[in-house]
Amino acid sequence: MASRIKKPSRPTASRINIPTEINYDDHPPIFSLERLQLGKYCFSNMDGSHKASFAEAIFKRRNTSWAEIKKTGRHKLGFEKIDKKSINAPIPAFITEEVDHFLAFRFSGMKPMVGYRLRDVFYVLWFDSCFDLYPH
Repeated sequence: MASRIKKPSRPTASRINIPTEINYDDHPPIFSLERLQLGKYCFSNMDGSHKASFAEAIFKRRNTSWAEIKKTGRHKLGFEKIDKKSINAPIPAFITEEVDHFLAFRFSGMKPMVGYRLRDVFYVLWFDSCFDLYPH
């Protein structure tokens, strides 16, 4: 006679803590290159020192919440808002009308990476190594 394998018991609702609403400002940013635009402002066009500076910039922000970043200076670990109309590059088609501004984080000295935030993810669209993506 074959022995039966006992099915694991299902967890009860009282043991599962499911947050009903998430405040993404309490989380550190997740930096994504998934939507990076090809061309002049692409990661692949930067030299090795700029690429290393990008890695260092996101590493420095790894434990800093969005709420803390908002309070930090724009030329330090914080960001500045850039009006969508002031970008000197084609705006990707997936950027909707609801997005009226982009964010610029410094990654190498004063050189900005520009993109947008969705929840706790910052999608980098451009690296402005030449300072001509928008009026500075």
